[in-house]
Amino acid sequence: KVQPTARPLARRWPVLALAASIAVAAIGAWFALPLLNPPAMPLATLSRVDGAVEAGSGSDWQPVAVRQTLTAGQGLVTGPQGRAAVKLRDGITLRLDTDTRVALLTPERIVVRRGAVYLDAGPRSATADPLVIESRYGSTRHLGTQYEVRIAPDAMVVSVREGLVEVSGTGLATQAKAGEQLLLKANGSMQRETIERTAALWDWTQEVTPPFAIEQRTLPDFLDWVSRETGRQLEYASPQLQSSAAGIVLRGSVAGLRPDAALAAVMATTPLDYTADRSLITIKARTPR
Repeated sequence: KVQPTARPLARRWPVLALAASIAVAAIGAWFALPLLNPPAMPLATLSRVDGAVEAGSGSDWQPVAVRQTLTAGQGLVTGPQGRAAVKLRDGITLRLDTDTRVALLTPERIVVRRGAVYLDAGPRSATADPLVIESRYGSTRHLGTQYEVRIAPDAMVVSVREGLVEVSGTGLATQAKAGEQLLLKANGSMQRETIERTAALWDWTQEVTPPFAIEQRTLPDFLDWVSRETGRQLEYASPQLQSSAAGIVLRGSVAGLRPDAALAAVMATTPLDYTADRSLITIKARTPR
C-alpha cells in the first residue's frame, strides 16, 4: 500500500505565497490610487450667483451655489438671465455676463467660448500677471486692471476700464490702456476705439458685483469701493468733510445691492450727504430739514 507523502502539501506553499503577493500588490495599488489620481486642483470660488448658472464638463452639468469651489478643467455657463462672480487667486475676480460660457483650464488659463467676462485685479501694482484669457480670436493678459472681454459674432472686443492689457491675435500683439477698446476680427484685422469709464457698457457688472463687507469698515473705504465699481470719480466738498468721513465706522450689510443702491443705503445712516451724476460722486454736509 502506497502511503501519501507530504510532497503535495509542500507544493501548496508557492501557490499560497503567490496568492499572498497578489493580494499585497492589490492592496498596494489601492493605496496608490490617490497618488496616481490626485484630486482636481481648485481654481476658483463662486462669490455671487444670480439666475441660472451651471458648472461641469462633458455631459455632466449641475447648478452652482455661492461658496462652491470650481476645479481645473471645469466649465461655467450662465443662462439668458444668469450672471456669476468668481474669486480667483490673489484677489482677482471674474464676472460672467448673461449667456456666457468659460472653461477654467489652469490657474493661468481661462477660455471664453461665448458671452462676456469682466476681470478685476483690484488696486494692485501694474505688474504683468500670468493669467491669460483666451478666445478663438486671440488672448489677453492684464497688468493690474479692470477690463472686459466680449465675444461678438465675428470678433473679440477688449474694453479697458483701468490699467493696461496686453492683447495678441493672429499675427499681431499690442497693448490697450484705460479708456481704449480693441476689436480683433476673425480675419486678423484690429480696430482701436475709445470708451469712457462710466459708459453703459459697464452697467451689467454692477448686477453681479462681489459682496463688499462693510462691517467695521470706514466710510472712505466703502466710498472708494463704490467709486471703483461705478467708474465715477470721488471727491469731498472740503478737507474737513473728508476728515469727518474717516471717523465714521460702518455696521450692517449691503449684500445683494448694486453699488449705487448700496451708496444710497449707507449714506442715509451717516451725518453726511452726497450727490452723484454719471461721472462724479461728491460727499457734502447734510442740509438740515
